[in-house]
Amino acid sequence: MSAEPRQGWNMSVIVALAAAGMLLAAGVMMAVYEEKLYSAQQVKNIREQAQILAASVTAAIVFDDRRAAQEYVEALAANPELQAAGVYDGGNHLLAGFSRGGARLPATAPGEGAAFGPGFVDITVRASQNGAAVGTVMLRSVTEPVERRYARYGGLILLVTMGALVIAVLSFSQNALARRAQQLSSVNTRLQEEMEERRKTEEALRQSHKMEAVGQLSGGIAHDFNNLIMIVKGNLRLLKRRLGPEAEQAGTYIASADEALDRAAHLTQRILAFSRRQPLTPQPVNLSTLAQGLTELIRHSVGERVEIVLKLNARGSILCDLNQMENVILNLAINARDAMPDGGRLIVETRDVVLSEPPPDVEGESFTPGAYVALSVSDSGIGMPEDVRRRAVDPFFTTKPLGKGTGLGLSMTFGFVRQSNGYLTIESAPGQGTTITILMPRNGEGA
Repeated sequence: MSAEPRQGWNMSVIVALAAAGMLLAAGVMMAVYEEKLYSAQQVKNIREQAQILAASVTAAIVFDDRRAAQEYVEALAANPELQAAGVYDGGNHLLAGFSRGGARLPATAPGEGAAFGPGFVDITVRASQNGAAVGTVMLRSVTEPVERRYARYGGLILLVTMGALVIAVLSFSQNALARRAQQLSSVNTRLQEEMEERRKTEEALRQSHKMEAVGQLSGGIAHDFNNLIMIVKGNLRLLKRRLGPEAEQAGTYIASADEALDRAAHLTQRILAFSRRQPLTPQPVNLSTLAQGLTELIRHSVGERVEIVLKLNARGSILCDLNQMENVILNLAINARDAMPDGGRLIVETRDVVLSEPPPDVEGESFTPGAYVALSVSDSGIGMPEDVRRRAVDPFFTTKPLGKGTGLGLSMTFGFVRQSNGYLTIESAPGQGTTITILMPRNGEGA
């Protein structure tokens, strides 16, 4: 159980006990108040009975008729709440009376009024004739029957106990519901996270399948197209030999056709690089040294309005095709320049990293944890919206005007990086520039 539910449980117990205590206090106050009311009513009733007895025995007191006085007194014995009754003459001497339950009548008449004892009350009134006092009557009665008092206290205790139990049960139920709601909320949160993770995985998988399908198609076309180019170039050479001296007249046309075929061959090489079918010559390469050596070429390519900042901190080496990696760095720098038409800052950074989790937008199943060398090219340009960022490596996808780009630059880079067992990530937002990071496995020998 977590600290929060336990604290809630303790608070519920405290609240329940406090409520039970308040109920008990209220019950005791009600019992005391009721007892006072009952005692006052009892005193009133006994006083009325004493006054009736005093009025009845006046003649017996005057004529000292003990027998008649005793009959009046014994008539009150039918009241079980009366413990004693006494009639006193004018000299305050006991004339008649009865007692039970261990009660004793005083030998002389007590003073007029009410006197309380433990569990009883004595009521004394004067017997008068023609306004003159002739004697005294005293009645002793229990203030409350023991059975009635126990029953009342028992009922109050039962009521308080039931109230406390109800409050405790409600508190525990509320606490259980709160814990259950918290558990359901946690499960719901995990489910949403898993659904989001699954959505991202499925999206990455669809992207991977799409790129694989396009790569296979483009690779096959590039191979066939490359074969046709070789045939045409071979025939151009044969034609040039066959023409002999006349070749000088047709040389311009043959040279133009041969140049166009070279451009077509370069295009097929880029397509093959995207489809990961281009033969590579991997060798140990230090990206910091490579980027440092390309500084002047990058500066010439991006122009004077772009500030170039180098942060070359990587010490480890990687295995890659040197020429292709040079093309990748130059291509990323040119893309950054195009994103900063009014100039800006271009940052080329290398660093050694150790990855235990896949980078953003990289499918987890294809990721291998370990030591990598990261090459990042960042610009302060216009940035890309999310839909453009997601399609940035799609072949032939470009946001440049017609004739300004083929849409194969990043596709070629992506294909080369994946063919070299590396990963490519893109971070960008409108107005916040773009950072493209290449993660290449660190070479064990040169690490």
